[in-house]
Amino acid sequence: MQSDIVISTEGLTKIFERGKKREVVALDSVDLEIRRGEVFGLLGPNGAGKTTLIRILVGLLTPTEGSAKVLGRDVVEEIDEIREKVALLPQEAGVYDRLTARENLVYYGGLYGISEEALNKRADDLLDLVGLRDREDYQVKGFSGGMKRKVLVARALIIEPEIVFMDEPTTGVDTLGARVVRNVLRRLSSEEKRTIILTTHDLNEVSELCDRVGILNEGKLVAVGKPSELEEKFKAANLEEVFTGLVTGEGVYGGVDR
Repeated sequence: MQSDIVISTEGLTKIFERGKKREVVALDSVDLEIRRGEVFGLLGPNGAGKTTLIRILVGLLTPTEGSAKVLGRDVVEEIDEIREKVALLPQEAGVYDRLTARENLVYYGGLYGISEEALNKRADDLLDLVGLRDREDYQVKGFSGGMKRKVLVARALIIEPEIVFMDEPTTGVDTLGARVVRNVLRRLSSEEKRTIILTTHDLNEVSELCDRVGILNEGKLVAVGKPSELEEKFKAANLEEVFTGLVTGEGVYGGVDR
């Protein structure tokens, strides 16, 4: 049903100007639809356009051509309404080291005007969810990189967003911590019907988590589908073969979506 589509782009293009008469096409006529409750993986080599696409969808960049809608609202004309319902966890995000884990969540949620009572209840639930309840009153400056990443995941969720954009959410997290984060994302999708847009270079993580994936290469969306569907379409043994073949042009025997 059309109401199930929470993100849609048509001919979405972004061109950056670099010096005199030099242009870089970061996104090239991308058509994409993402459904409510999906964990959708955005894959591509560095510079493929993944971050540019996400930044347009959350209003940090303006498209050069084409259009994009999030939750039925235009990313240019109605971005304030969109920002109230989406959360972004960029790879380079940082925590407030002098605050405790709980204070990081409550402070961030307070910026959105959430009541103190609601914030404390949400913080309780999220600290339990990411396994940091026993460290909630410790300053974050003493946390490992993986523990800080868990705080960031919880912080992104404190506003109860309908859509969560996560760039490499398990970066720097140990094996057990990464499992916790994946379980959180899986629960958000399956039980709460939140939509997760995930970028990662870990293709095992993609195969485990993602309902569908989109592969970007040189700004073009070259394939979209379930991992198993793409493996069958491109006659590949696994998603890594699909990805490598589409990016390098070697070893792919099916057609390429344009």
